[in-house]
Amino acid sequence: MRKKMVTKVLAFAMAALMMTGCLAGCGDSDKKTQDQAAAGEDAAADTGSDNAGEETSSDNVFRVGFVNIDNGDTNCYPAMMNFKAYVESDEFAKAVGADKVEALTADSALNIEKQTTNVETLLTKGLDMMFIIGVDTEGNTTSVEACNKEGIPVFMVGTEASGGDWKFVGFDETELGKFQGEWCVENLPENANICYVEGTPGREAAVMRKQGFMDAIAERGDLNLLSSQSGDFSTEESMRVTEDWIQKYGDDIDCIVAPDNFSILGVCEALKAAGMTDIITCGVVGSRDDANQIKSGNESYGVFCYWPMIGTLCGEIAQKVYLGEDIEDRTNIELFHMTADNCDDLLNEYIPE
Repeated sequence: MRKKMVTKVLAFAMAALMMTGCLAGCGDSDKKTQDQAAAGEDAAADTGSDNAGEETSSDNVFRVGFVNIDNGDTNCYPAMMNFKAYVESDEFAKAVGADKVEALTADSALNIEKQTTNVETLLTKGLDMMFIIGVDTEGNTTSVEACNKEGIPVFMVGTEASGGDWKFVGFDETELGKFQGEWCVENLPENANICYVEGTPGREAAVMRKQGFMDAIAERGDLNLLSSQSGDFSTEESMRVTEDWIQKYGDDIDCIVAPDNFSILGVCEALKAAGMTDIITCGVVGSRDDANQIKSGNESYGVFCYWPMIGTLCGEIAQKVYLGEDIEDRTNIELFHMTADNCDDLLNEYIPE
C-alpha cells in the first residue's frame, strides 16, 4: 500500500468542474433514466476490468476509490462523475504532485452485499483513500472497517455508518428539514394546517429531515400537523398520498411539505389536477428542472441543495488528504432558501447554463 498522503505539500490553484444533476434521498429505484443507467453499467464494467488496477506508463500514479449507491440515481451518479472529473484533471495531478490520478468507481445498485464486494475489490487496486455513498447505515460499517483495516482514509458521502472510523461529506440532513420549518414559521398564516410527506421509512435522510422540520415549527404553537405519511421519496407515491389528503381534508389543508424534489413534484401535480393551486407547497430544489416548479408558481418554496456540488467537495477533500492537511469530521455543502424572488440568482451562480 502506497503511503504518500503526507509527503506532498504544493500550492497550486484548483479548477472546479461542475456537472448537472438533482437532489433527493439518494438511491431510489424509480429515479433512473435510461441514459444514466447505461452509463452506470459502463462505469461499473470499467472498474471491474483487469486493467483498472494496473500501473500505467506514468511513474507516479495516485488512485482514489468512489463506490456509488446506484449509478442509475439522478442525484448520486452526477456527484460521483463530478468527483471523477475533478480528481482526474491535470490541475489536480499537478497540485498533489502526481503524474496521473485515477478515480476507480463502482456501482452498488442499491445492494449492500454488492457494495461490500465493490469496496473489497477496489481495495486490492492500491487505493490512497475511499469515498462511499452507502446503501445502509448498519451495513456500511463492513465497508468502513475494511478500509480501516487497510489503513486508508474513508469518507461516507451523504450517508453514514453505524461503526468504524470514517468522516462525513455531504450536507446536514437535519438542517435541510430545519430550513423548511423555518420558512413555514415565517410565512404560514395563523393556525395553518400542515400535511407532511415523509421519505422512505427508516432511511436516515427521511428521519433526520422530518426531525429538523418538526423542531423548527415547534417555535409556533399555532401550526398544526394535520397528517404525516410516507411518500417513499417517490413522485408517484407522493402524488397518491396527496390525492388521499385532498379527499380526506380538502380545503382544511393550508400547506404540504415534502422532503425531496421528487416527492414535491408529486404533491404539486396532485394539487394542480385537483385545482387546489392555492395551497402552499414546500419542497427541495436540486436542478434547473426543479427550479422551474418555483418559477412557474407550482411550488411556493424549496431548499436549494445541489447534489453534484458534493462531488466537487469530495475532490477538494481528496486534495487536502494528499497534501497532509487535517480534515474535519463533517464537511457540508451550503444550503439555501429558494423562492421565485432569488431563484434565477441561485441558478446562475451554482448551475450556470
